[in-house]
Amino acid sequence: MEKIRVYTKERGVRVLKESITLEQYQIKHPDAITVCRPPCIATLEKWVSNASGKAIDGCSGIEPDGYCEHGHPSWLLALGYI
Repeated sequence: MEKIRVYTKERGVRVLKESITLEQYQIKHPDAITVCRPPCIATLEKWVSNASGKAIDGCSGIEPDGYCEHGHPSWLLALGYI
């Protein structure tokens, strides 16, 4: 079974335990969205040096400390680096 990664504003990026489904998690945290695997440190560093990065939902061309048009944070914000 593939690991489910979710993001909530209050808790950040989390990996759900295998026994918990996304639907079960969303009962307690309705704002939770699924995200892909976080980028590696080298990619994050590249985004900072280029002053452009990606949001957790895949939108690109956002500022490293910004949000996309859908209101999702950049990976740097979501992971707590900024």
